[in-house]
Amino acid sequence: MAPVTAKDDYNRVVPMTVMDVGYGGVGVRVRQELQIGQVLTFRLLLPGASRTIHIEARVLWTRDFGRTGCEFVRVPPVDLNILHDWLKQKIMVKQPAVLV
Repeated sequence: MAPVTAKDDYNRVVPMTVMDVGYGGVGVRVRQELQIGQVLTFRLLLPGASRTIHIEARVLWTRDFGRTGCEFVRVPPVDLNILHDWLKQKIMVKQPAVLV
């Protein structure tokens, strides 16, 4: 979980917490109501990464308690490489220590 401050389409500040990150988007939790289709722009420091990445994401759905799903609209190519490398490291499956 990473707290970030986003800006919306109208340049309003939207405090939120990034809960999940995937290849296609992010899951966030917000305190204010967001509209489906709204675009959020923010910088995110992935755990263990050397620098923040720039993300523009569109709200796809909202649920109770501020849970919100967003799809990536724009991530600069260099930042997308950082994100993909980070995700690959997180989803690597290790071999079992003993033969099963």
